[in-house]
Amino acid sequence: MPSTKSKRSLDLSSVILLPNEKQEKGTQKKKSKYSIYHIVMIFFKIKRKNNKNGDKSVDLTSEKQNEPSLEFIFTVTDFDKEQIIKAKSYAKLSKYSEALSILEPISKQSITIDYDVLYWMGFCYEYLKNYELADHYYKSCADYILDDGYWETVYGKFLLEHSNLSNEERIEKGINRLTSAANKKRYVSAMYILGKIYINGLYDVKPDFIKGDLYLKRAYNGGEKERAWAIYEKKAKELVSSGQLSKVPLEHIWANS
Repeated sequence: MPSTKSKRSLDLSSVILLPNEKQEKGTQKKKSKYSIYHIVMIFFKIKRKNNKNGDKSVDLTSEKQNEPSLEFIFTVTDFDKEQIIKAKSYAKLSKYSEALSILEPISKQSITIDYDVLYWMGFCYEYLKNYELADHYYKSCADYILDDGYWETVYGKFLLEHSNLSNEERIEKGINRLTSAANKKRYVSAMYILGKIYINGLYDVKPDFIKGDLYLKRAYNGGEKERAWAIYEKKAKELVSSGQLSKVPLEHIWANS
């Protein structure tokens, strides 16, 4: 959590025909004097009424002959969407290079930033072990103002697992990202991951049973009942065996305590 590129392409020569194009000699068929662009733009003529001279129409194509038609714009957008879906399927099949060969051109040609594309690029680079680029794309997504917490959770976990930072800085930044996703964005999976990290002391994080217990309860009440309780119960049994905890509480009592 990629092998041939799509052969689908747009042949602009077959889409746009100029109105003043010369006729070719011989038996070759005549080309249409109107391009698809002109046909589409006929619907966008503005009619002006003149009391003295009658109705006049202004052809919007007069000064914009070289602009792409709306039909062409929509076609490219639909095509990109299809390609993104294809790239995701490659990534899920561990074909990361194939996925990137589709995603990278789309990310460069897009007028607006598509954060979903950036996320999947980060995903592919992570599994290709190019952690520097993975960090770049994951961070962009985590900083996105409309992120619901998922991307920041992914980035926080990535920092803990693969960051090239010093051990202390890696832990600090990773935990800060997960805490932000859990507390500011109320993302339940971030609560669960933090609870698991603190209660077990994962990623060289100092064990903190109280913090782990708190985050696991929040995750439990947020919908992660089975996983959160399983992590807590296992650790509680270990502590009971070592004499650090008197008993394992009943699930419903623990969840509401």
